[in-house]
Amino acid sequence: MKTYGTEPGAPTPVQVGISELVVSDGDDTLKSYGLGSCLAIALYDPQSAIGGLAHVMLPDGDAADNSDRKPGKYADTAIRALLRRMVEQGANYTAVEAKIAGGSDMFEFESFGDGVGQRNIAAAKEELEKLGVPLEAEDVGGEHGRTVEFTPGTGSLVVKTSDGDDENGVTEL
Repeated sequence: MKTYGTEPGAPTPVQVGISELVVSDGDDTLKSYGLGSCLAIALYDPQSAIGGLAHVMLPDGDAADNSDRKPGKYADTAIRALLRRMVEQGANYTAVEAKIAGGSDMFEFESFGDGVGQRNIAAAKEELEKLGVPLEAEDVGGEHGRTVEFTPGTGSLVVKTSDGDDENGVTEL
């Protein structure tokens, strides 16, 4: 059986853990595992091939005391931090595009209203719109987990789902 990374010379993906964000240029592959209600936010500038990936847990960092220490934890602060770091590395703010994946509602808690996944999706879309960043593609919601691989150089976001509805459970956005 062939698996990613076992071929000679195959690049090792950079893991982006929960509440983390990573900015890269070129052909690095940024990977986040086990997205349930968490949301992967991929931003990239197709002109400079600079992009970043955040694995956010919660929607609203502006109301949290620790959002300045852990901006990747929240959808709104993660988007702003990714944009800032990308521009610092040479990305053109006005060329940046976005793709998102995740935000599942893995468990039902009727007394809480919308689940965390739906709130993460809404917060990310609201922040992207507020900052003028177009959302080019999304694979969100549902009741299944996801793993994503993002290549900033190409803007490719590969989403692997655990439900198997898509072709082998893999979708490229």
